[in-house]
Amino acid sequence: MASVERLVETRDLKTSRLLSMLDREQLTFLRYNSESDMLLLMIVPPNVETVVHYIDDHLALLYEPDNLEVVGFQVEAFQHSFVAQHASLNRAWRLSDSGAQLEDLEDLILVFERKKRDMAQELKHIFLGQQNTSYQLTPA
Repeated sequence: MASVERLVETRDLKTSRLLSMLDREQLTFLRYNSESDMLLLMIVPPNVETVVHYIDDHLALLYEPDNLEVVGFQVEAFQHSFVAQHASLNRAWRLSDSGAQLEDLEDLILVFERKKRDMAQELKHIFLGQQNTSYQLTPA
């Protein structure tokens, strides 16, 4: 990502809202695109304007341009490489690890909501636990 110029420094982005919403398990949007192998996880609806702020070749924070508030994560090469690098995320991602017996649409919706919360928590832990300070999320 050396050719991408950042509009703001990572340290200037605000994460209090994102971390608070994830702590309360309030997540609005989770989408995976298999064609591009990209996962989006956001605390705002997808029609809210956001800026992609790459922190490495595959990981990005999504923030609102007017207040620099981080409102989501974008992970490229999600299944191809990212999930394989994080065992706990792999467990959260796999439907077979849900332990649920799916009998109807309600079961599927309940499993999806639980999996969505699990994914959010795992991504939060991954971003919080990074040793490289350019990844690390701290409330601003």
